[in-house]
Amino acid sequence: MTRLQPELSVVVSAWRTRELLRSCLRSLRCAHEGGAQVIVVEDAGGDGSAAMVREEFGWVTLLALEVNVGYSRATNLGCARAQGEYLLLLNADTEVQSGTVDALLRFARAHPEYGAVAPRLVGSDGEPQASCMAFPRWSTALFFATPLERLWPNSPELRRYFMREFDHTQERDVPQPPTAALLVPRALWQELAGFDESFGLFFGDVDLARRLDRLARPIRFLPGAQVVHHGGASTGQLHDFVARWHADRLTYFRKHHGALAGAWVKACTTLAWAAHVIAWPVRRVGGKTSEPLGPLCRSFGAFLVS
Repeated sequence: MTRLQPELSVVVSAWRTRELLRSCLRSLRCAHEGGAQVIVVEDAGGDGSAAMVREEFGWVTLLALEVNVGYSRATNLGCARAQGEYLLLLNADTEVQSGTVDALLRFARAHPEYGAVAPRLVGSDGEPQASCMAFPRWSTALFFATPLERLWPNSPELRRYFMREFDHTQERDVPQPPTAALLVPRALWQELAGFDESFGLFFGDVDLARRLDRLARPIRFLPGAQVVHHGGASTGQLHDFVARWHADRLTYFRKHHGALAGAWVKACTTLAWAAHVIAWPVRRVGGKTSEPLGPLCRSFGAFLVS
């Protein structure tokens, strides 16, 4: 008998998150029993995640990579295996709460004009996470991740960018939710060719939301659909977190705002780097940092010539 196409494919990209991945997959068992296809892309984390999935979750389609390819590429590989009409992109450090999948699908079915649907993210303590953001613009590069953020943390630009007036208990359209949990029609994902793989770990979700916006395909935020997001499980293990973030931000600004915007981002990053270097001896003497300055300078130099 021919197997019917599943309505939903859940794609989980994982890197060094074995225990959290186990919890994530346990939370997806009901979705699987309801007919959803569940795909895990284990991005060569070397922590036994692939073996754990094979041993404990035989119903999961596992793609165990031999070489680490990064979040964007890993997610695209997983989505290429998907058969469902809709894709639910999930981070491995999430747990899907009861009723969430049904709520997301119900909205997507009723509103085919929408490009994506995002649930509310909450921490392990149940408190809502302020996850939705506006699109970055030129002024964002000046006020965020520079000394101006510390000097003027409540500036109008930072309030706008972080959507600080947005009540995350209210349903509405949003510019940029994270892809820690995001439902997208698979046909639309294929039309967009998935994540732009020039982004490594950061800003690929921002780029995806930006491209949906340009297609006039809005994104709906559903607070009634809830996903626990532990957050930072993979990124917290990166020794070059800051360097990767700056590199991906530069890629985003060049792509969506042009070469001049890229030069502007480099200038803003130079401001942040100079402030760090100037304050480094004081922090060193005070015992607040043991970070060597040499690798930081080399990383910054590579960023400037990129």
